[in-house]
Amino acid sequence: MPRISESKVLFIAIAGTFMVILDQTIMNTALPHIMAVFNETADRAQLVISAYLMAAAITTPTAAFLVERFGIKRVYLFAQAGFLFGSILCGVSWNIGSLISFRVLQGLCGGLLSPLAMTFLFTTVPPEDRGEAMALFGIPMMLAPAIGPTLGGYLVDSWSWRMCFYVNVPVVILAILMGLAWIEDTPTSDVAFDYKGFTLAAVGFSALLYALSYAPTWHWDDWRIISLISVGAVCILAWILVELNVKRPLLDLHMFKRFGYAMGIGLTFVTTIGLYSLVFLMPLFLQTLRGFTAMLSGLMILPQAIGAMVTMPLAGRLYDRLGPRVPAAIGLAMTGFATLALQMLDLNMPDNTLRMILFIRGMGMGFATMPIMTYALSSVPQRMTAQASSLLNVCRTIFGSLGIAFFATMLDTFQKQNVASIIQTVTPDSSVAMHWLSYVQTILMQMGFNLQIAHNEAITFLYQYVSLRADITAFQMEYVISAVIVLLGVIPAMFLPLGRIKKTNGTTGVAVMAD
Repeated sequence: MPRISESKVLFIAIAGTFMVILDQTIMNTALPHIMAVFNETADRAQLVISAYLMAAAITTPTAAFLVERFGIKRVYLFAQAGFLFGSILCGVSWNIGSLISFRVLQGLCGGLLSPLAMTFLFTTVPPEDRGEAMALFGIPMMLAPAIGPTLGGYLVDSWSWRMCFYVNVPVVILAILMGLAWIEDTPTSDVAFDYKGFTLAAVGFSALLYALSYAPTWHWDDWRIISLISVGAVCILAWILVELNVKRPLLDLHMFKRFGYAMGIGLTFVTTIGLYSLVFLMPLFLQTLRGFTAMLSGLMILPQAIGAMVTMPLAGRLYDRLGPRVPAAIGLAMTGFATLALQMLDLNMPDNTLRMILFIRGMGMGFATMPIMTYALSSVPQRMTAQASSLLNVCRTIFGSLGIAFFATMLDTFQKQNVASIIQTVTPDSSVAMHWLSYVQTILMQMGFNLQIAHNEAITFLYQYVSLRADITAFQMEYVISAVIVLLGVIPAMFLPLGRIKKTNGTTGVAVMAD
């Protein structure tokens, strides 16, 4: 277990990142209320979420430079103070424009906190204990997306949408006080800032995230989406070329030459897709098809977070003793098969059955997520930890947005295809439809409707049923795709190292495995 000083760092890391992650999901619940209060369209209101993500993507790559230039304590306290100030300003916003502006401030400061937290852990906790420490740090990363909709629903229903921002205040103040008391500052140096790399990364990542946020609504063939993706792709390609050739890059992309880091990023894509596919799809299914409120749907999903909390400490111990292969392979297999079981989800599945599937799925996510991230960060020298964690967090943000955009687009496509397919066979003059129409029509006439009205209502019910079946089948197809992606991740996971973590190699700063 981590020593007392390491435990303090763990508390700081958790307090520093929990509200940042929570803020990414809690707003999904509050957004309809904000639209109503400010009388805004959905597209403009969506900027409340998109602006936060884009701002975070801009500053996350700069975390390593800021730590080297100003020291980790100053950067941490500045980021927390800025996030606190931004939260308060968001709570007092007087229109949608001011709210979006203050969300940008929140995102700029919040984007620094996750890489800083990981840097704390990797520079304080010895390699043989990092698995367990990162597992404990990972609990809020799994818990925040699960409780975000529930907490947001409660705050909006019982208080106000403004409370979704004010709830940050006490936790962030606590994090600042712990940082003042416990963080030991790191040495600084007068390093040059990579302006070219920063500009290209800022434009490229923000354009890509903006496109992914609006692609499901505007559609992928819209000229705005095509333009944004083109700008993002060109800027990111140019950024890669600049970073590979400049003397002091913003982020040293040569890290990808290391097998462990490249493999960790690749498997992080799998785990992020696995997490965000359900975070997006399940609340949508429960609220639109089963009639749950946002708060009730959040409570239904909570067993997944509980399952992750159960297995994350065990996964950390397995990582420290056996390396990343065992927990990652077991976790991805459990997550994949549990996701595959969701293809049976319909309106008649008992709530307890769904909770059990989600609990098992969460156990799998708990086994896989943090060992993969820990292995990725352990694969680079300790002096590069801040850069490695920054790049890892940028990738996680892009992967999450890409996953949501992909599943939202495919859901719409499947729904339309299913409706067209069912209509071809279930027409008002088909034998099955005529039998069903006759049955419904008879019931309506017994209720006092005349023949013509009963016939018209029966046809309306028929097409509503067709639409419902198309929607349910679309969700089931989505879970099959998500399951396949996660299960394919088991194959590369089997190539991860197997063996006990030893002390850090003195020359490279990289943790190595015992034979």
